[in-house]
Amino acid sequence: MGTALFWGVVLRTGQIAIEASITLLIGFLVAAVMRRMFGAEGTRKLFGGDGFKGLFRAWLIGSLLPVCSLGVIPVVREMRRAGVPSATILSFLLAAPQLNPLSFLYGLTLSEPIVIICFVIATMIIAIACGELWKRVFETNADTLPPGDEPMPAPGLKRIMAVFITAARESVGPSMRYVLIGIAFTGLLAGSLPFGSLSNTMRHDDPTSPALMALIGVPAYSGVLPGMMRIGLMFEHGNSVGAAFVLFELGVGLNVGLIIWVALGYGWRRSMMWLAGGVVGMTLAAGYAMEYPLYFPHEESSHTHAFDEWASPFTSGMEGDPETVWKKLGEKIDILAPVSLGSLVLLWLVGFSLRAFDRGEQVERWFTTAPPADTVKSMWNMHVPAPVLGLVVLGGLVAFSIAALYIYYPDPNQAFTEITQVKTEALTDVRTGKKEGAIRHIAHWDLLTRKVQVGVFIRTGRMDEVGGNLTEDLRERLEEMRDALLADQPDEARKMIPIVEAAHRKCRDHFLPPAN
Repeated sequence: MGTALFWGVVLRTGQIAIEASITLLIGFLVAAVMRRMFGAEGTRKLFGGDGFKGLFRAWLIGSLLPVCSLGVIPVVREMRRAGVPSATILSFLLAAPQLNPLSFLYGLTLSEPIVIICFVIATMIIAIACGELWKRVFETNADTLPPGDEPMPAPGLKRIMAVFITAARESVGPSMRYVLIGIAFTGLLAGSLPFGSLSNTMRHDDPTSPALMALIGVPAYSGVLPGMMRIGLMFEHGNSVGAAFVLFELGVGLNVGLIIWVALGYGWRRSMMWLAGGVVGMTLAAGYAMEYPLYFPHEESSHTHAFDEWASPFTSGMEGDPETVWKKLGEKIDILAPVSLGSLVLLWLVGFSLRAFDRGEQVERWFTTAPPADTVKSMWNMHVPAPVLGLVVLGGLVAFSIAALYIYYPDPNQAFTEITQVKTEALTDVRTGKKEGAIRHIAHWDLLTRKVQVGVFIRTGRMDEVGGNLTEDLRERLEEMRDALLADQPDEARKMIPIVEAAHRKCRDHFLPPAN
């Protein structure tokens, strides 16, 4: 393996791990809440049992929980252990990764709102229809495991600690194997594809675009918000709407680790037939049906930067090195990543310690030991029905995702403070001929302009059409500058500086009007 290839794989793998950290952490916590607060019986009741009711509940609950196609793995493992019907599990598995309140609101800013609404409706139909298909055609009696009922933790601190310990054990258990497979495969794929090899794909006028997107998106991992950002870039460049929907359904919804879990749990032959004939088939049919009715291009471009992170980060002739990789990984860490990464490390440390020193699960037995009858009641051990507490916790996770929305998408004042700094670094690098730094800062600048739009939307509840047009114009100018740098035309990039600065001023003055 060449130096550039090796470091490209390392970088992409690390970026994917950072990208997945917050939703993976939530997945471990949700699975632990189901087991220690709802219990097997409560989990079965939560998902409504067999039939259409269960399938619809699976879609609805999945659409509210902020998990990704990696974070959903511990959740579906717990659902199966609890005895939830297999068709319901598979419907949930298809629904949970694509959508959550955070990504839905962001998606509404990307194109005509009707496009995202149609995407959501189509996703619901596919999740329920594929669940029904599994039930009627592929399901066997052995698919739904016997109910995994077990003693529940005692109320109070024991119950809360039991959730943490269960999440810790699962974080170093079978779920993590599938997660690591998904991350490693995507990192290897992205690091191996030549730089820019996907930049001329997914065109609206290419009938193979949805199929190509399925070929790449099914095995590869994409986080929920990064997936939405890629869809936004596709809309901006007038790329294929069908391919964008395939990315939404399959690219964000599946990865090779999740596919392997399904195949090992329900049988390779049946799983692959259901996946290919049902999930992929219905998705492609919906994608091709949407191509023209939902196509609202601002411009039609022959290229896109939407999939730059699904290819090598190093151009031809460049050699990767640890310093560059470390710097790029640092840029990937946003405001929430240190919390999620630190929490995952803590779970792993506790999980490995339990595996080494408590193989007999004595800690869990202590949790399920009822306190003496004469124990004095306090706020820490007062009796609250576990399902009620579980619903409160799950509601809290949804509330957390909404709070995270406001943190991740700051108000215009905060956003433009950061934009000013990134802008200065980007244009300085362009002037001094630092190609790699300039490209990196321009990409960051582009992302921050999107955050401005979403930050305004979630705080005002309305689409800012004028602001949207101004930020889109700025991003087009930034893209022209980046393309000039990629084409090794530094002088052309320098000529773009006044144009980019003028577009930036118009954008800034709209969102931050000068004081009178």
